[in-house]
Amino acid sequence: MAAAQQPPTIPVAAPGRTRLEIELEFVQCLANPFYLCHLAQTKVLEDERFMNYVTYLNYWREPVYARMLS
Repeated sequence: MAAAQQPPTIPVAAPGRTRLEIELEFVQCLANPFYLCHLAQTKVLEDERFMNYVTYLNYWREPVYARMLS
């Protein structure tokens, strides 16, 4: 198994919420085709930093995390 990646350093502007809660909400947003279209139109999907963050979020595929997705 590959070594665990460290999460990228990002500012968190949501006091009182855990990183897990913030990432859960973001992963759920990625399921919205309108949001994905917006990201594509604004060229966010071409940003290497964004794509690295999405790669980091692959841990949501693990069953222990995937069951939190609705």
